[in-house]
Amino acid sequence: MKLALPLFVFLAAIVCGAGTAAADDAASAADAATRVKEIFRTRCFDCHGGVETNAGVDVLDREGLVRKDKVAPDAPDASLLYQRITAKDDSVMPPDGEPRLSPEEIAAVRAWIVAGAPDFPADAAAPAEPEKDAGLEGVVGVDYVLKQILAHVRSLSARDRPFVRYFSTNHLLTGGATREELDLHRDALAKAINHLSMQPQIVRPEAIDGEIATVFAVDIRRLGWHDRPFQRVENGRTTGTADVNLYDLALLEYPYAILYEDSETLDRLVQEYLAPSGMVRPIPYLRADWFASIATQPPLYEDFLRLPFELAEFEELLGVDSEANVADFIARRAGMTVSGVSRNNRVVERHPHRHGAYWKSFDFASSRGRQNMFHNPLEFDEDGGEFIFNLPNGLQGYFVSDAAGRRLVEAPTSIVTDKFAEDKTVRNGLSCMRCHERGVKTFTDTIRPAVESLPGSPGFKKRDVLDLYPTQEEMDELLKEDEERFMKAMEQVLGRPQTREPLIPVSQRFLDAPLHLSPAAAELGLPDAAHLAALSRAPQFVSLGLAPLASGGLVRRDMWEDYYDDIVRQLGLGAPVIPLDGLTISEYTLQPAPLEIELSTGSKTNVFSAGGELVISVVNRSAKDAHIELIGTSAKGRKVILTPPGTIVRAGETFRFPEKGAIEIQPTVGKEQITLFACDRPFPIGQLLRGEGVADRVMHRFYDPQSLRDNEPALDPSRMIKTTIAIETR
Repeated sequence: MKLALPLFVFLAAIVCGAGTAAADDAASAADAATRVKEIFRTRCFDCHGGVETNAGVDVLDREGLVRKDKVAPDAPDASLLYQRITAKDDSVMPPDGEPRLSPEEIAAVRAWIVAGAPDFPADAAAPAEPEKDAGLEGVVGVDYVLKQILAHVRSLSARDRPFVRYFSTNHLLTGGATREELDLHRDALAKAINHLSMQPQIVRPEAIDGEIATVFAVDIRRLGWHDRPFQRVENGRTTGTADVNLYDLALLEYPYAILYEDSETLDRLVQEYLAPSGMVRPIPYLRADWFASIATQPPLYEDFLRLPFELAEFEELLGVDSEANVADFIARRAGMTVSGVSRNNRVVERHPHRHGAYWKSFDFASSRGRQNMFHNPLEFDEDGGEFIFNLPNGLQGYFVSDAAGRRLVEAPTSIVTDKFAEDKTVRNGLSCMRCHERGVKTFTDTIRPAVESLPGSPGFKKRDVLDLYPTQEEMDELLKEDEERFMKAMEQVLGRPQTREPLIPVSQRFLDAPLHLSPAAAELGLPDAAHLAALSRAPQFVSLGLAPLASGGLVRRDMWEDYYDDIVRQLGLGAPVIPLDGLTISEYTLQPAPLEIELSTGSKTNVFSAGGELVISVVNRSAKDAHIELIGTSAKGRKVILTPPGTIVRAGETFRFPEKGAIEIQPTVGKEQITLFACDRPFPIGQLLRGEGVADRVMHRFYDPQSLRDNEPALDPSRMIKTTIAIETR
């Protein structure tokens, strides 16, 4: 499918699949300058304009680049800057050890120079710095956000207050951001929240800080996120509905929250908003870029939409009988030999659906035998599929399964790929949203024309194929109808026609762009990078692997999140809210670790055969006792707490589960998990939560807003150890 607008976005790993000529045609001069400014800010600024100005170059100073003969307007090949980013020798920039600019980024720089190297747009003005609370000394923007939220909370009625939640893009201002970049993040947030809703209306985030527009409010009732899908489970029996809603699941995963312990503003928010609203974690707001990039991926994506684990249950939820539709020739099918996603043949199938359309794809690991769609277009052996359905609001939802109809978190790259992901892996939700930027992608059927040209009997029912596979004209009308439905919904989401897909650049920047010193400091709310630079040279930071920040190097997002809590403590910003109960957090250990403890299964590889025996061991090599909790998780996300409350492993001893005998491995597909929580002192007992269409959770009362309001002492979860091993059955 051709993109409505070829994108050469401003981020560090953007892959759009469009050519340079297309970008030149699509981007206006002003738009090109905006995108190139963000490329330079993200990839070059720390060495050329931020902490240092190597070679006397400030890459964000357009006039200086021209005056110093680094850029020759209208002549990219004569521009030293362009020569450096395209060099094949040691003069290339960025230098060895850092990721090169992608072909698309290079094309964007070239397009900007060809356009005459127009002036870069000015950054949006940062908010006036309000009076700081003592605990927020030097944390630019954070107190501003909290005070905006507090003022908005106080403007709400007592009836509405418990259902309003907040998002922020304010941290972007600290590192410098154009108005266009801020608007792009707002649009990505708007698209994300509506892709995660089963409600009929489109919901647009409300900016609560005037023209600055970096703090947003959303009423979660309008998105259906106020639903409480969980039942409490004790001793295998449900004991009532848990006071946990869908939005709370994002709070359990969020890694960037800080308790500013001396903040009067936060204290008031706890008293007036966080505790009365019943949130599971004392987090006043979420970063919009985190939410748009993470909540749109498993496990949050499927949980927000309450998607089942099996394809048959999924189609039952939608009210679609796909087999009957095929038998009755209600379904419309097409096949293609070349797809933008699939490596081999791909067959797609459209079914009518109460909210629009339901599309199924049949993907193959090869194009041979019964995986050759031309062998028999009526019957074939697919290896899996991707499924698209219209949400009640007109946007699209997605489901990915294997050949047996089991829901997948990731699709095998041997079958399908995501060109926007650095590792090319298709992850349900975000990968599909970024690919289907205009709804269902257009295609040309190659099966019907081939079958029409076949003489005689081809070995299958030719008439049935022609009835199931419509003419291209009929299929084009259906595709047009589906695209118009989607784009009409997107116009409501954005408040204007979509000219630029927002999730691609925002999520790629967050997920794949390496962090330099300046954006790292901005994410912490620091007014400048100097303090973080000095700290990153300290021995404790060097041991964490963060030394590159001090020398103009970079760190990856996963490393940054692993040590975010340590950084927050070292800077004295407050107490980090550690997402220990998050499904995406499998390991956590404070350094130095309070305990030396080991979790094992008796197999070095943790790979077992059906009928084999499993014994779980917890070895306490410490000089003090360990309080533990063991949790088992099935391939479908079903959890069970294996240890009774108050289980202790004495110093130097081993805990064995089961106490006698062994667990017989059942024939199953997928990876199961064993998770260990351990601490050198008693900790809150985990509460098992279970519901339909959501993965089980085990929640601990580490951070209870009510306890904070009442000033009750709570265990510091940084003393906890969490470790997980995956068990695979073959």
